[in-house]
Amino acid sequence: MVWLFERTVEIAAWLAMIVCWISIGMTIYFFVRWVGTLQADEVDFYLLRDAAKSAGAAVGFALGLGGLACVDRFLFDADEYPQK
Repeated sequence: MVWLFERTVEIAAWLAMIVCWISIGMTIYFFVRWVGTLQADEVDFYLLRDAAKSAGAAVGFALGLGGLACVDRFLFDADEYPQK
């Protein structure tokens, strides 16, 4: 059962990393599109809002990834690093 829980934590960490990369890519995409509208008559602030949402999601998934890494390191791999 411990093996299954450890694999589940590792899979969740990989998924968090992949979704974080996707969110960063979407942030860049929306921000570049918003910058492109600055020269237009009407600036599309919805693109800036979407870029901010994607950036927030990237930060959230990065924090989740860090939490999962701590769980994996200190809960499952603690016996591999003996105390001196």
